[in-house]
Order: sequence, then C-alpha cells, then structure tokens
Amino acid sequence: MSVQRKRCTIKEVAARSGVSVATVSNVLQNKSHLYSPETAERVWQAVRELGYRPSSVARSLIRQRTDTIGVILEERQELVLDPYVMSVLEGILEYTVPRNYPVKIVSMLYQQRPDSFLAHVDDGSVDGVMLVAPRTHSAALQWAQQADIPAVVVGSTLPNTPLPCVDVDDTAAIYRVVRWLIELGHQRIGHIAGPQTQWSAKRRLQAYYQAMQDAGLAVKSEWVVEGRYTPPSGNEAMQQLLNAAPELTAVVCGNDWMAMGAMEAIHQKGLHVPEDISLVGFDDIDTAQWVAPPLTTIRQPMRQIGVKAAEMIIEQIETGKRACEVVLFPAEIVVRQSVAPPR
Repeated sequence: MSVQRKRCTIKEVAARSGVSVATVSNVLQNKSHLYSPETAERVWQAVRELGYRPSSVARSLIRQRTDTIGVILEERQELVLDPYVMSVLEGILEYTVPRNYPVKIVSMLYQQRPDSFLAHVDDGSVDGVMLVAPRTHSAALQWAQQADIPAVVVGSTLPNTPLPCVDVDDTAAIYRVVRWLIELGHQRIGHIAGPQTQWSAKRRLQAYYQAMQDAGLAVKSEWVVEGRYTPPSGNEAMQQLLNAAPELTAVVCGNDWMAMGAMEAIHQKGLHVPEDISLVGFDDIDTAQWVAPPLTTIRQPMRQIGVKAAEMIIEQIETGKRACEVVLFPAEIVVRQSVAPPR
C-alpha cells in the first residue's frame, strides 16, 4: 500500500528558516522592502530543503484574487468541431498562459437552464469573464452587464452595452464583397444567413441588404435563407435556394462551414461552382482552401481577436477599470476559384 506524502506547510518553512509566517509570505510574494537579502536567502533555502510548494488556494485568499478567467461559450458547436471557437481560444491562451492566468471554460451547449453558467462564474472562482459570441437575448450577457466583475465580449459588437467588445468589422466586409460581386456582373445574389439569435449574423444580413439596396437591386424574400453556422444547415439552405430561386448567380454565406455545405448541395444538383453559381464564405478557416473549388471567403483574424480580448480582460483585472472600448479588426476578401463573372 502506497503512503501519501504529507504536504509541507508554510509554518514548517518559517520554523526551519527562523522567521515568522508573515515574513515567509512576504518573501514568496517578493515584497523585498519588508525583509533583508539575508532573510530571503534563509527562507528560500528552507523552501528548497523542505520541497515547499505554495498553495494556490492560500495565495488566492491572501491576494483576494484567483487569477483565473472564465470563458463562456454560447450557442456554438462542440469545441473540437468549431474552428472559430478553437482559433479564438488559441489566441486567448497564447496571451494568458505566459502571464499565469488559467482559463476556465464554461460551455452552454449541454446546459438546460439559461442561468446555469452562474454556478461556474459567480462563485468567486474567476476574476473576470469573456463571453464568446453571446446570443441576442443572453442571460450571461445580462449578468455581466450588471455584475461588478471585469468582462469582455468576444466575437460580437453589441448596441448600447457598457461592456468592451472585440470583433471583426463584418458589416464592412459583407458590404464590400456584395458590391464586388455586383461589379463582376452579378445582380441576382442570395444570402445564407447565420442564426438570427447571433449578433454577427444579424449584422451580416443587414450589410447584405444595404449593399443590394445601394446598388439599386431589389432582394426577393426567397433569396435569403437562415442557417445555423453548420455544414448541414448550409446544405439545406442551398437546396432551398436552388428550388425556390434558380435564377441566382451568386450566394454569400454567413460562414465557411455553411458555404461548404452549400457547395455540396450545388454539386448534388448537378451544377458547378463557379460556372453555374458563385459562392462566398466568411472566416477563412483552414479547410476553405482545400475544398473543390477552393473557397473565396472573407478572412477574419480569429486568433488575434482572442489575443486582444485576453489583453483587455487582464488589464481590467489588474487596474480595476472597465473601459467601454470597441475594437474592430479589418477583414480581407480572399479571392479563390469559387467566384467568377456570371454567364
């Protein structure tokens, strides 16, 4: 039978080095104005000899901080499947890990109650929260707006909110890509929108309508179908468009996943991209360049968005100030082989 080794305590370090517990704590926190170099040497010698490891719980009690950031995910797919979420999280970790800020992920995917996230973030276990693509009627968003806790919204810009936001300027991007398709000669342009419970999907749909209106082009109701930011929903939406609006010569999709599903639906119909219909996505995920034909899309800096959001939340935690700042990264149209002038 194995015997569990007893963890060394700060009292034992104090006894070994001949100083008080308070002095040991000051040395471990590098409060050099409170002790002499000789005292510090004795304490660190005792730490090495005893194999003492500071308790993160005790450290949190002393500092009244956990240095942990909560990341709340709403209405997204499983983490291993969603390229947007994974890229944003990579950016968050790229910034937080070197600065010793652990990340606590709270996914709402399998939660039954809209306020179930509270048990994970409103219990003193996190010093700040990042809300990734919150819904338009989000309980987490409402809580963060009212709670006295640092918070940043990631992947959305919200109207009339006191929270700082980090996102891509998708309104300008969708507007530009629709106007570019019009310049190529397309006039019958459809849109597969994301779920309208997402702020990003609402903005992209509005930008599509605005670009068509400014070009003097009327949009038929059957030219717009709502998807769910997934390949199957893109496939279903494209089938609906092909049946209800066969006159379309181009379709702009709310993200790359829906565009890939749409591309498969076009092929299943016996049509070709871009000869029969041009297709545009949004995000520029890694697989966008490997489909056949390679997908023209709008590239957003997902990883950079995560880095910036992490920088903003840590600044709030360390300064205690919440600036209502909105950071929008520019998007880039990446032209590949899925777009051509109409026949």
